Amino acid sequence: MRLAMQNEYNFIDPDVLLRMNDLLLMARTVVDGFTTGLHRSAGFGSSIEFAQYRAYVQGDDPRFVDWDLYARTDRLHTKQYQEETNLRCTLLVDCSASMGYASGAVTKFDYARMLAACLAMMLYRQKDAVGLLGFERELKLFISPRYSSQQLRRIFVELNDLVPSGETDIPAALHYAGDVLPLRGVIILISDLFQPPEELLHFLKLLKARRHDVLIFQISDPAEQTFPFEQSMTFLDAENEKELYVVPHSVREEYLKNREQHFSGIQRECLATEIDLEEFCSAEPLDRALHYFLMRRNRTVYAAAGRRNRMAIGGR
Repeated sequence: MRLAMQNEYNFIDPDVLLRMNDLLLMARTVVDGFTTGLHRSAGFGSSIEFAQYRAYVQGDDPRFVDWDLYARTDRLHTKQYQEETNLRCTLLVDCSASMGYASGAVTKFDYARMLAACLAMMLYRQKDAVGLLGFERELKLFISPRYSSQQLRRIFVELNDLVPSGETDIPAALHYAGDVLPLRGVIILISDLFQPPEELLHFLKLLKARRHDVLIFQISDPAEQTFPFEQSMTFLDAENEKELYVVPHSVREEYLKNREQHFSGIQRECLATEIDLEEFCSAEPLDRALHYFLMRRNRTVYAAAGRRNRMAIGGR
């Protein structure tokens, strides 16, 4: 389905999206195309509308069972009402200088901004509260999550004004988010994860301990993934401006090995802590990232509904 969807909705390609000057129009176009593709696909659970159902749990009121759906699927599902499915989501967007890197037309930050805009639009259409936190070494902005059209417009304005600069401090941003978001919610981190893993993982685990659901979009440039350079050159660290002269063929193998060790270590720790992490290339269309988000959102909705049912049953 993914390949067919990319062919039919090729405007999802980030090179094309970057040429759209209106971030709100871009997000609306992408989300409209994405959801249309989902509605055309087969299978229960693939469309946004099915966020309004969850599996039947013993003790549920049978009046809310969807018997038409049962006749089609031979499975019991109950209708969920809006107050059951609303989430509080906060987008944490890395605005550090390293996010400004691009081997092609689209920087990692361009991709992160477009993705954040599309996620905000999807959350709004689900009637979820959405907030935004932009950071590098210092906090750039924080908008507390809420649901309103004015909130959505404000998020787009702020996203449009963000410029990547400075060094990064993801742990500080996570620490701040944990302090200002006392209510349980979904925290979505969009970053290249250029950070020593120990502190990063410490604060991710603290968020989980505070019962937040954490979802990470790791954004990488194609050149960072493959190190395709052939000619000797001087590399400039975007965050501390240090220069390093490199002969690519002599360091490629070690670079790729170190990169794999760094990110696979973070991945393993996140998996062990039930933190979702997925890598996305800044040259790939946005559809896979939107699928990734949607499946995790629906899973979070069902888990929350299950917790409420267990509490209700236990209280009887």
